[in-house]
Amino acid sequence: MPHDIIVNRNEKLVEHINLNPTYTERVRLAFGYFFLSGFQNIAEELKGVKELRLLIGNKTNRETLAWLV
Repeated sequence: MPHDIIVNRNEKLVEHINLNPTYTERVRLAFGYFFLSGFQNIAEELKGVKELRLLIGNKTNRETLAWLV
């Protein structure tokens, strides 16, 4: 199973997802900083995924926290 590690200093996650529109049934993403505004940029591309797991750090804003809870 291939694994891709994207470090936003070198490549943007949204660009990587848009280049590879066909995913397996499961996607796992880890974020040090997670904001709803950024996730909305990739949400459309992830609609066909059956299982989505997010591992997020504790850096966010109130809007994102309210959405997660």
